[in-house]
Amino acid sequence: NYGVVEKSSDQIELSGGWGGGLGFVGTAGISLNNFSFRNAFHKDEWKPIPSGDGEIISLRFQSNGLPYQSASLSFTEPWVGQKHPNSLSISLFTTTESNGQPFGSPSREYINIMGASVGYGVPLKFPDDYFSLSQSLNYQYYTVDNYATNFVFSNGNANSMSYKITLMRNSIDKPIFETSGSSLKISAE
Repeated sequence: NYGVVEKSSDQIELSGGWGGGLGFVGTAGISLNNFSFRNAFHKDEWKPIPSGDGEIISLRFQSNGLPYQSASLSFTEPWVGQKHPNSLSISLFTTTESNGQPFGSPSREYINIMGASVGYGVPLKFPDDYFSLSQSLNYQYYTVDNYATNFVFSNGNANSMSYKITLMRNSIDKPIFETSGSSLKISAE
């Protein structure tokens, strides 16, 4: 018998930079890599957060003020139903890029993209145990106002929906510094 103690592998990201004609760009993010959503409603499980089910929650924000803002939220459940390693992932994001004029200004030019994605992955036994199949449904909503730079149209709204399927074989022995195995992926969207 081996006694095992869980160790935190959460990540906090704080970064800043200057350049690209945008000035200062700041990023803040947090990733909880062993979250337990089912224990989130039990007060005694918050030590400091409920953990142990391997669920991943990530929140990230990036901005340089008025010209650019981006935010994303994602959740991954690696064991749907707690019996098989079937994964479910849900993500939401929004990105706004503009000419830097204040909100409500008549000279403001911008594009805003909001999106959501739902994915489901299953391990395969054929042709061997290293194969997996994942599928995702993706939706994006575009709002464009006087934004003619590098985009198809300069005013209006648009919807984009896509389906993506990916077949993957991964036999890498270690995720950080692999010494054997291979990783192959084919996808269509």
